[in-house]
Amino acid sequence: MKKTSKKLVGCLLSFATAATLLSGCGGGSSTPASTESGKETSAVKEENASSEVAKSELSGTITMCTHSSGAEGLRAVLDEYKKTHPDVDIDFTIYENVTEFETMMTSWISSNSLPDMYLSQTSTVQQQYAAEGYLMPLTGTGIEDHLAEGDTSLVTYDGKLYAFPMATNMSVTMCNNTALKELGIELTVDNYPKSMGEFLELMQKCRDAGVEYPYGLAGADLSSCTAWPFQYMYQVLYGDDPNWYADVLSGKKDWSDPEFVAMFDAYNKIREYVSPDSLGKNMDGLYADFISGNTLFLSQVATTIKNIKALDPECDIILLPSSFTEDPADQTLISSFDDGISITANAKNPDLCLDFLNYVTSPEGSTIYANTTGVVSTVVGCEAEIDPSYSIVYEVLQKGTLPNSPILSRQWIAGFKELLKSGCQNWLAGEDPQSVADTIAEEHKRLMDADPEWVSNFLETYEWK
Repeated sequence: MKKTSKKLVGCLLSFATAATLLSGCGGGSSTPASTESGKETSAVKEENASSEVAKSELSGTITMCTHSSGAEGLRAVLDEYKKTHPDVDIDFTIYENVTEFETMMTSWISSNSLPDMYLSQTSTVQQQYAAEGYLMPLTGTGIEDHLAEGDTSLVTYDGKLYAFPMATNMSVTMCNNTALKELGIELTVDNYPKSMGEFLELMQKCRDAGVEYPYGLAGADLSSCTAWPFQYMYQVLYGDDPNWYADVLSGKKDWSDPEFVAMFDAYNKIREYVSPDSLGKNMDGLYADFISGNTLFLSQVATTIKNIKALDPECDIILLPSSFTEDPADQTLISSFDDGISITANAKNPDLCLDFLNYVTSPEGSTIYANTTGVVSTVVGCEAEIDPSYSIVYEVLQKGTLPNSPILSRQWIAGFKELLKSGCQNWLAGEDPQSVADTIAEEHKRLMDADPEWVSNFLETYEWK
């Protein structure tokens, strides 16, 4: 695959429809072959016209809660949808982060005023909403047939689909491709680093070429502090024990155990290549370092490229599969379905919501959405263009070169990610790794004690690997 080319997402639609239309064409004569065929043609036209009228009669305003990028994409889809549904509109409520979304949902649930639809990060919270009867099942509507193959565990409950994921999210290593090429380094699908050792060698090569601190970190931002640890945990901690968190919840293991503490030893090898002034740096400062070439590598989710290109549209970025295992044979691609759209059970106009979602998840609608938001689509037949930054990871994804590690943090008890983030920040500030791990373990037990029902439900429904 050439890095400068743009690839189509998914598969093209079947040619069956085209073949059917062609088979109805005559040999140039405008005269119907028979009276019966003329009647059939007329009947089909009447049926199609009737269907079009029925569609155009759908009207109303859908209340929708989403993040800003989702709203941008859905507005673009709505603009096209309104060409055949002129009396339909959407009233958007925008949330800034997952915590704000869940706070809004709690308030709406308590006041029985849920929006008609919402788009949010896929997680066990969505399964909880489904279990409590707040969501409409999409199974049996035909919408589920639009979804490509993938892990649907976080968007299903009791065998039914309750959210349609609009994006394939990946955790990756981001590289400033322009700066690397200026150092004489060109990364391809064949030579990118495939283990922790190889990644450290690449950073040392960059240091030797004149970039003293090639790995970027924003110490003042909790998410930045934990981006690398999350990826390490998905690849290494869960790679060694896929049942790690279930073992912790059942008391077999603990966050203070050596397996988790070893993460900080590995993180320390990365920190060798991080600028000492990173502790006080925020994300804007980190982006500035990356764009200027003072920093060459970041650990982030792939969609972060949109934030960087908003600051510098010409920035040439390449995304690599994370490479933090000791053995290249153990490397995985970290990806999961994300950004699920749900319809709430008490939606005021469920037929309209279903029709709009059916269009959003069609090849046409999903292509508009993906081209607007820059996500890697999950829809069969979507023809959106992939940002060239994805050239390596997309080829790995399409060819199945690496096994997949799901983004498992969405299956942790509420509040734990914040414990991990603050712990990593404290470690960066100088706290002893074992002390950090002990604190995380202690606080995690408090979360378990405060919500035993969540722990019980997790273990009851958990599928042991």
